[in-house]
Amino acid sequence: MLTYLPADQRPSPSTQEPPWLLLLLVFAWLWPGVFSHGLWNNEPQLDAAINEMLSSGNAWIPTVLGEPLLTVSPAYIWVAAAFRQLLSPHIADSFAAARLASTLFTSIGLASCGTAGFHLLGRHQGRSVVLILVGSAGLLVNSHLLNGTSVQFAALGLITYGFALARSRVIAASLLLGIGYAMLAWSAGYLVPLVLILTAVTLLSSRHWQTKRYYLSLVGALLTALPIMLVYPIALYKSDAAVFETWRLHHAFGSFGGTADFRLQWSAGYYLKNLLWFAFPAWPLAAWTLSRGKLEQEPWAALTLAWLVQMGLLLVLVPQTFQDNLLWILPPLALLGAARLDSLRRGAGAFLNWFGIMAFSLTAIFLWLGFFAINFGWPAKLAARAAFFSPFYHPDIDPIPMAVATLFTPMWLVAITRKRIRGRQAVTNWAAGMTLVWALLMTLFLDWLDDAKSYQPVVQQMQAAAPANLSQGNACLSVAADQRDVRLIWGRYSTLPLQIDNPTCPYRLTLLHTNDAPPPGWQTVWQGNRPRSKDNRFALLAKH
Repeated sequence: MLTYLPADQRPSPSTQEPPWLLLLLVFAWLWPGVFSHGLWNNEPQLDAAINEMLSSGNAWIPTVLGEPLLTVSPAYIWVAAAFRQLLSPHIADSFAAARLASTLFTSIGLASCGTAGFHLLGRHQGRSVVLILVGSAGLLVNSHLLNGTSVQFAALGLITYGFALARSRVIAASLLLGIGYAMLAWSAGYLVPLVLILTAVTLLSSRHWQTKRYYLSLVGALLTALPIMLVYPIALYKSDAAVFETWRLHHAFGSFGGTADFRLQWSAGYYLKNLLWFAFPAWPLAAWTLSRGKLEQEPWAALTLAWLVQMGLLLVLVPQTFQDNLLWILPPLALLGAARLDSLRRGAGAFLNWFGIMAFSLTAIFLWLGFFAINFGWPAKLAARAAFFSPFYHPDIDPIPMAVATLFTPMWLVAITRKRIRGRQAVTNWAAGMTLVWALLMTLFLDWLDDAKSYQPVVQQMQAAAPANLSQGNACLSVAADQRDVRLIWGRYSTLPLQIDNPTCPYRLTLLHTNDAPPPGWQTVWQGNRPRSKDNRFALLAKH
């Protein structure tokens, strides 16, 4: 007898993608951008915190220039410091070794979300969750640079995995949820995990989660989480009561402040706008799943919707417009996007695949043209624009990055020439395209980017322009104590010793705004900054 089954109830088609292909793709995505470049963006602060922890031995209070750093989880500093001690300088340089902390936490998050997808959605769907996450542009920066938000992603992954096991394996779920809540509290403040605990409680209103094992998992998670959550504030108090008070008053709730300055602000417009690129293709695939209906029949629907609604409400009230906060809703979006990926209409899958092929292929062609422009001067107009954005760059072709870039390009061509593309293959191609573009950018353009984003060329320029008596160590160089950026950058890259607030020094290093003049009695010997940094400039001043 022939029986019709709706698309959502049909068995999943057999996958044509072996597991090792997923592992290879994730491995290829993880490594570009970790090695062979200096400190970019906010990395100097974390680099200093790692070095000071290694030298001071205070594990609970990371410091930067002697001041407590309470906005980054100490767990991140511990892991980065351990990698630096273990691998630097013989296996990796100090910057790359520390960045492996981000790689590790991101791997934990990806593995946890993928395994959660396997348990919640069924066989083969776990890899779809991972591919959706890898294809999301918002995950790139905090996974490859010194960035403490990777701890948040790992914690969210553990929580997602804990929910997936909560109705079947009580002990494992309790540990995963409890550790995830505690990690999230240490890295994002205490309000974010409290909202996810509220999410866990509200799931009791769904018949799918009204089981004895889920009740036990929920209690076990709280009993696991609460003691670990309390470890950090107690350790802060025991280490330094004044630092604990600063944390309690201004940082206990993360982006929302502390007990003295807790604040909310309507930020819906900012986060909705950035969600469009940060979580693509997760959000359109999640919208497709929602459009299919019959969500009341699925336990994963109650979980993802409760998470998205409650965390989304919290997100739009964040007083801090920081795009990485969108990580808070990325795991449930990926789960929801993978849930009915196999029922994606052939036309929608073909469009996603076509859009990805066009976007990533054109970007790859542009990057290869840019490589020829920055190294050989052709095309001339592109070479001129490249020189405008990174004027410190000098053509230099490293054979190893060239070999990597040359290998990635034909692999992309193999991926996009496959036949009978459906939803799962389209997502795989999208993740492969994101990996290709990121790999080309971090190989062909790595030195060009480094000369534009690193502060090392600026420091080298200053030292080359320094007067002979300063270069030879016959004169001292002073810097104000409140010039944190100057102290961090020159402390890492310069060979000239800096003296703090020494009025007798004939030379002073400072950061001036664009229209600022030197103070009375001083003249400018040198000034400079990274390319296209127009708001301020570093200046070497000499007494008249």
